[in-house]
Amino acid sequence: MMVAMAASMKSIADQFTTITPIVAGPRPVVSVMIPVYEPDRFLIDTLKSVLAGGLSREEMQIAIVDDASPTGDVAKLIAEAGASDRVELHRADRNRGLAGNWNYCLQLAHGRIVHVLHQDDVVAPQFYRRMLPAFGKHPEIGMAFCRHAFVDEWDRTERISHRERWFAGTLNNWLPKIAEWQRIQCPAALVRRSAYEQVGGYRPDLHYALDWEMWVRIAAQFPVWYEPRVLARYRRHASSETNRLRSMSKLDTDVLKAIETFTDSLPKSQRTVLASRAYAAFAQRALRQVRESGASSSQERLRPVRIAIDRITHSPRSVKRLRADLREAERLAQLH
Repeated sequence: MMVAMAASMKSIADQFTTITPIVAGPRPVVSVMIPVYEPDRFLIDTLKSVLAGGLSREEMQIAIVDDASPTGDVAKLIAEAGASDRVELHRADRNRGLAGNWNYCLQLAHGRIVHVLHQDDVVAPQFYRRMLPAFGKHPEIGMAFCRHAFVDEWDRTERISHRERWFAGTLNNWLPKIAEWQRIQCPAALVRRSAYEQVGGYRPDLHYALDWEMWVRIAAQFPVWYEPRVLARYRRHASSETNRLRSMSKLDTDVLKAIETFTDSLPKSQRTVLASRAYAAFAQRALRQVRESGASSSQERLRPVRIAIDRITHSPRSVKRLRADLREAERLAQLH
């Protein structure tokens, strides 16, 4: 059984970017890796939030990995944050793209735990003190995450993520939940580096849902720990990468591709039903967004929804309801 599981994990990891293990030398507890591309002043807040945690150099590596920004002075922003003596600045020789830069971050990380923190997100001062002990107490976990807030460019809270449980601890039956829909944003998540080494890096063919696909891959192989306190803030604003992709109508096709990708990572006994539920959740959300926007959608925008509905196998009732909603959306699209 253990041999079969090890072989399965190796075959999954072989499909993705290899994260090279660190075999020697002193290592910090955590590596805070901040991938950036043409960062603005939000980066100053990000760095200050990390430094407010009070961890020493021996405990924490802090590195900024610039994906060949053509403009901007990253070093100046680091200096304004008062972090010049604590932060490593790595400049890529070429633009690697989102997943490529994240994977480069993982390769540069020396810590036993890795935090991929985006250039406009922040963590609470107690984030690391609350989260890191879980990895020592529970050596079996592959990652840990906390409840988090969604904020706008003025730090106004838009909403709080769903509470997964009332008390801190390892989540039960987590894989079906995370496989259904994205429930974790990057600033809230810490991952054991050895877990990345085992499952592989981020998918370069995904642009929006690459973190969700990773969380599913990890949950399929490791227990996941949860902290119900709100200790991280995920920022949404007009110039964010997510909004850029949304304006280009690429989000839906990316989510479909993510489901297709992580399906092979799921246990065979659950693969069909979990993938089916993920397609249903996607179709429901996409059609709800169409209704709530009050605007018609193009036939091209509705194409991923049609594909998702065709792949739902676990609930004929859901298929019937979603097809009716899709027909109405298609009717409105034809009128414009």
